Amino acid sequence: MRDTYCTEPQPAVAWFARHPGPWFALVWAPLLLTAPLVTAVADGRLPRAGHVVVIGVGYAYAVWLPFRSRTPRWRAEVVAAVLVLLVTAYLVLWRTDRQFVFPLLAIAVAVAVRPRWAVGTIASLTISGALAAGLETGSVDTALSLGFATFFGGVGTFLVYHLLDLAAELRRTRERLARAAIDEERLRFSRDLHDLLGHTLSVMVVSAQAVRRLAERDPAAAAEHARDIETTGRRALTEVRQAVTGYRSVRLDDELAGAGTALAAGNVRLDLTPPAIPLDAEVDSLLGWVVREGTTNVLRHARARNCRIAVTSDGSTVTVEIVDDGREGPAGEEGSGLHGLRERVQDLGGELTASRTPAGFRLAASVPVGPR
Repeated sequence: MRDTYCTEPQPAVAWFARHPGPWFALVWAPLLLTAPLVTAVADGRLPRAGHVVVIGVGYAYAVWLPFRSRTPRWRAEVVAAVLVLLVTAYLVLWRTDRQFVFPLLAIAVAVAVRPRWAVGTIASLTISGALAAGLETGSVDTALSLGFATFFGGVGTFLVYHLLDLAAELRRTRERLARAAIDEERLRFSRDLHDLLGHTLSVMVVSAQAVRRLAERDPAAAAEHARDIETTGRRALTEVRQAVTGYRSVRLDDELAGAGTALAAGNVRLDLTPPAIPLDAEVDSLLGWVVREGTTNVLRHARARNCRIAVTSDGSTVTVEIVDDGREGPAGEEGSGLHGLRERVQDLGGELTASRTPAGFRLAASVPVGPR
């Protein structure tokens, strides 16, 4: 049985989300200005064609300025005001192409003007443009068409950039919350370990001192204290393992479900093959850790678009394999996560491999399921 998680957005949307900038607004300039420019050149009206080019340059500058670092917004608003004058002059001089230049002007305002003023300015442009077109042509249809194109061109662009800003802020907030949760868990774990081991280690130190004092004059008593140290140490080791297991116990099914959710949130398509046989608790937990570490590496390092997780078994060995198509991956020395994971796998008699492939990166762990 195969499950597929796929919430991958369209490539263009994903690109805009990962590369915020004036790109969405800039793509409208050639679409809206090509027809006026070609018409002016075909009619031999070079001054009109030059006016169109000047409007295009002013538009590009107006939508580019807000994305420059340390650039005051008022500069972009001044450029947008100059663009309004250029468009007004164009309409007065040539009396044509209003259906192209008014939506272009609304898009520029949506990007260049501060958000609290942008929608009101777009509405003013919509009303004034529709009234001017209606009075000039005497056609209600023309006025409504121009108003519709102007309003939705400006408001649509405003909403796109507003949603991109919200998405970026949510990503930053999620990262801050994750770091805070990790710090809080580390603090809690360190406190519990201190409470768990403080008394036990103190008893072992006292017993060791007694062994040192009695070693020569009373070997039997020294041996008894040494047995106490051994017993206390074994008990402490068991308690530590129980504490660590309580904090770090995972289940493979939960990690596979979590991988689907996490990869979907990271715009990575997951192709999943779950285990076909039940696994004992120790192997199940270990494979869950492999899935968690592999998913983390895919999201943090790979910049992948697709990921495949397969859990297979040949009767004597169970294998989990995580393969992505990312062009980037863990480089240099093996990180602490993979190093600790390799030790866990080897403790159960298994083998862990992490290597680059022609298409991306592969992490696999094989663990015997029979008696060890």
